[in-house]
Amino acid sequence: MLSNLIFLSAFLITSALIIACAALAKLIRKRSSRRSPLQGKKIANLPGQQLMARISDHGDDMIAAFMVMYLSLPMMLFAWAIGRVDWTRFKFGVVEAMFLAAGLAIFAFGLWSYVRNLRAYLRAKEGQLAEQVTGQLLNRLVGPRCVVAHDVPCEGFNIDHVVIAPRCVYAVETKSFRKPRNSDDDSHYKVAFDGAALRFPDFVDTKAVEQARRQAQWLARYLKESLGQEVPVVPAVALPGWWIERTDAARRSDVRVFTPMGRGAEFLLDGEENLVPAMRSLVAQAVSQKYPSVD
Repeated sequence: MLSNLIFLSAFLITSALIIACAALAKLIRKRSSRRSPLQGKKIANLPGQQLMARISDHGDDMIAAFMVMYLSLPMMLFAWAIGRVDWTRFKFGVVEAMFLAAGLAIFAFGLWSYVRNLRAYLRAKEGQLAEQVTGQLLNRLVGPRCVVAHDVPCEGFNIDHVVIAPRCVYAVETKSFRKPRNSDDDSHYKVAFDGAALRFPDFVDTKAVEQARRQAQWLARYLKESLGQEVPVVPAVALPGWWIERTDAARRSDVRVFTPMGRGAEFLLDGEENLVPAMRSLVAQAVSQKYPSVD
């Protein structure tokens, strides 16, 4: 009877610690001083999005089933062994303390890995939502004069959106920067672009602009190698959910920063026609070659 209680207590304590840690992480997330710039907005589904959610659920169930298979024999061995311990003669000594310390260390490592991956998961989820919103709004531009490609694979990175417009090709990088949760005026919803940096209400970011510029340069080189001639590629940064303020320096910058919300992306169709329809078609074919084949 005592062995059964010890066996059950070991699993109950571990389960309680896991639940407590998960609840604490969720509470800290809710009390965060920042929120998504798309909070409260209705977002349309992508084609097959509910099917993708079902696929993800089935993947999680497969992992759970794998863990049950993986732990089945060790758990039964543990249950069998613990029932054969004479607990009346048991003494907690150095060896037992070492095993307990090792167990706690393994649990701590698992907790650290959980928190690290939870943060990465939440960042990726917000980034996915921002790309989805931007992609849906950019798709409104598609027509005889414009082609849009999404999530274009490159050399060790991807370009979120490529807009092949009459004036030029735009390499668009989408970012989801969180807003301050408590906002008393409109300034908390604005970001100023000075041509080199994005100046948010409480921080400054230069990496997004630099990243967009690098990706545009790579795309320009790739198109030149593929088509044998120069193709103008303009770097752009999309900030869904933010209000953009542009300085004079921003208007002279080679990087365009915009919000895709409303009619914010329509400027991509403006300007004189530097790329004739035949060239736009060739560019679209070259970009499509970067996508992988279906196995």
